[in-house]
Amino acid sequence: MGERINVGGLVVAGVGFFLTRFTVSLAVYEEPAQFYLAGVLPLALGLGLSAFGVALAVADVDAATVRTTALWCVAGAATMLVMVVLTVVGSSPGGTPYFATVRSQAYLSNFLIGGSLGGTLTGLYAARNRHQRAELGRQSNRLETLNRLLRHEVLNAVTVIRGYASLEPDEGENADGVIDDRASAIQATIEEVKHLTRRTTSTDGSTVTALDGHLQSSIEAVTERHPEASVSLDGPVPDLDVHADDRLELVFENVLENAVLHGEDTSPTVSVSTGPRSVRVEVTDDGDGLPESQRRLLESGHIEEFDDPRAGFGLNLVRLSVESYGGSIETRVDGGTTVAVVLRRAGPTGDDGLTHDRRPAEPQLLVALVASVLAGVAFGAASTGMGSSVAVIGVFYGVSDPVVGWLTHEFHSVVFGFAYVALLSLVPERFSGRLSTYVGVGAGWGVVLWALAAGVVAPVWLQLLGISAPLPNLTVPSLVNHLVWGASLGAFTFAGYRYAVPRLDWLETWSTRRLGFR
Repeated sequence: MGERINVGGLVVAGVGFFLTRFTVSLAVYEEPAQFYLAGVLPLALGLGLSAFGVALAVADVDAATVRTTALWCVAGAATMLVMVVLTVVGSSPGGTPYFATVRSQAYLSNFLIGGSLGGTLTGLYAARNRHQRAELGRQSNRLETLNRLLRHEVLNAVTVIRGYASLEPDEGENADGVIDDRASAIQATIEEVKHLTRRTTSTDGSTVTALDGHLQSSIEAVTERHPEASVSLDGPVPDLDVHADDRLELVFENVLENAVLHGEDTSPTVSVSTGPRSVRVEVTDDGDGLPESQRRLLESGHIEEFDDPRAGFGLNLVRLSVESYGGSIETRVDGGTTVAVVLRRAGPTGDDGLTHDRRPAEPQLLVALVASVLAGVAFGAASTGMGSSVAVIGVFYGVSDPVVGWLTHEFHSVVFGFAYVALLSLVPERFSGRLSTYVGVGAGWGVVLWALAAGVVAPVWLQLLGISAPLPNLTVPSLVNHLVWGASLGAFTFAGYRYAVPRLDWLETWSTRRLGFR
């Protein structure tokens, strides 16, 4: 489930939705003017929080960021609840809690919504700080690695070159060859320095490369350098792309060479497994096991015995490269060592600019928001044309009011619109980039909502409120309204993906750098 949905986002959505139900249930006891002043704004904020939670659930956002945001959202609401209860208890005559005052004035729900919103914003800020601390840590590790490369590779090579250069012509028979080798080593080190000075993490995800070609090339390179080695593939390598660059081959080479040098029979096994969003390449050997210090180096970048030349640079460069791809490394020692390189899977990009089999990013979600609002207007127009009105939707929230009806209707449209763009990422590549596909998926999604949400959930909801309603409630006008909504949502989303998303690349870059989103 975590591959497709960020569960923390559903927590935020649940908190926001519950508190808005609480708001309207309390505000129904107020005078109309008081309701519009103290009820509509908190209702809009609560529904907005709930929609934001749904967006987090379906978006291509770092799971740790979503978890942090959800925890702070719950903590904010809980803290405000405790403060309100303590205030009521402390101010009640004789110490007897007088909650009727809180209920009649709808203070409690408004305070809780404010607390959850404040907690959510605090969570986003905390996630941003965590992202920045991790970024600084990666930069520090790169600088340490750079220092080590310069000290142990360049300075040692320069010392050797100077030593041979100072010899008389008849004293250094192999001086030219040694000097040439050391110069080549310096040149290779400079190439590594060039890559180390780049940004620590790819922000746009635009660098994509084929997995199978780099993995096969790395196996051939290692077996060529070590003729005694025999690298076996546990099944075929899938033909797919990952977020990486041409240095991915060096990553696999270093991991394989480490397995060959430290294994018992120099026959490491390579296995590849795929998920909806990631690819996992495991290299297993039967050696004594990777030392704990090197496991920490690979997994977290913790460098020990920095000046110990026996540690080498290979594994550290592997970690830094994978880190720059937005991937991770995992290790396991159990009768040998398994090093797993986890990379982000890149689906093929269609003519619509959508990367398939990838959850929607911030530009797609912004387009979905606008398209959903417009589709909600189309639904309302169709409903009005057939003699009904979306204003009655407010009754589900305790108030039959046009403002509440339209506000909650658009909220439903946005939530289901976010779910729609998540479904689009599952469309096979051969059907992508077509207006008919977008409209067809939207119309199909509308039919599903008509049958389940409008046909079953809505009447059950009304019955729980004490309002008689047939179950199931499947009418032709309702079907037409949902078809209009779904088809218009698909058309607006197609237009937004085709013309707006290419101009919104800055949004994804900004959210990655400023908020710590993926």
